[in-house]
Amino acid sequence: MIGSGLPNMNPQHLLRPYTPADAQAVVAVINADGAATMGVRRALVDGAGNVRLARYVPPASDKVVAVDPAGRLAGYAYLADREQHIVYEVGGAVHPDYWEQGVGAALLGWAEQRATALCQQAPPGVKTVLQANLFAAEARAQRLFTQCGYAQARAWLHLQIDLAAPPPAPTVPDGMTLRAIDLDEDWDILGPAMDDAFADHWGVITLPATDAPDDAEAPDEDLPEDESYSNAPGFCFMLLAGDQVAGGVLCNARIVERPDTGRVGSLFVRPQFRRIGAGRALMLTAFQAFWQRDIQRIIADTDAGSFTQAPKLYTELGMRPYHQEFLYEKEIRPGREVRRLHL
Repeated sequence: MIGSGLPNMNPQHLLRPYTPADAQAVVAVINADGAATMGVRRALVDGAGNVRLARYVPPASDKVVAVDPAGRLAGYAYLADREQHIVYEVGGAVHPDYWEQGVGAALLGWAEQRATALCQQAPPGVKTVLQANLFAAEARAQRLFTQCGYAQARAWLHLQIDLAAPPPAPTVPDGMTLRAIDLDEDWDILGPAMDDAFADHWGVITLPATDAPDDAEAPDEDLPEDESYSNAPGFCFMLLAGDQVAGGVLCNARIVERPDTGRVGSLFVRPQFRRIGAGRALMLTAFQAFWQRDIQRIIADTDAGSFTQAPKLYTELGMRPYHQEFLYEKEIRPGREVRRLHL
């Protein structure tokens, strides 16, 4: 993520808006930063010409680059609105050649200024925050964020499995049926199920509905996007209890880090259907889909402190941790906390 820096950026370095022509150079910076800390590919230019990160960033997010006097790209940062102008996320990278020159500090300062300005669109009196996800290996970045007033709010586990044999068949809980998700037609029933499943842990916004126009999210709609890295048809499934969605699993058949790997992007089960094997059935169904398409390495991530015991489920299925990541958070605008949180 954002690399370390001194309190003040080298005055010869400049910040300017990101342009599509920067894509290849930005990917080179991100991957150089990743190679120095984790040894994995963390970005690529996708089929639509966008910088694609392991963590999805909406195309319309604000982005800047830092350049040196010769015009070489030294760093990159994005600012994404994750929740109704109440939660913003910053991410990016600094090339190792420019560590300890204040580039990371300048990029973080830009993100805080933008978030402070944009969060004025949040309802009056509501607390707004800026978040960042940093891997355990990124000691410089963690030090910078801590010095700038951020505190760790969560820890994530990244897990993997290399299937050496076909996975066991799933056992569907009594009274339930399992079917593939239609990614074009099923969101009207999936959305409420996901909200219910995540509300008691990840937090929900407790504000009443607003009269925001229907096209409030339009900025992303006109931008080209390579959907091959998104939820993949044939790899997404849901459990039904009668006509009600009890849970589901959304998977990616193509990921940034490695071309031979699939990803369980989201596993969710409504509270009233937990502890009866629903999550296990969904995971094994996903494993089978990957195996049938000759994808044997599968990754997933989960909150290390999940009260639903997701890490226990994953490890019982043979997955093993290979990275740890921390969520850092800072208050940008004081006010009333409207997120219902289990931190």
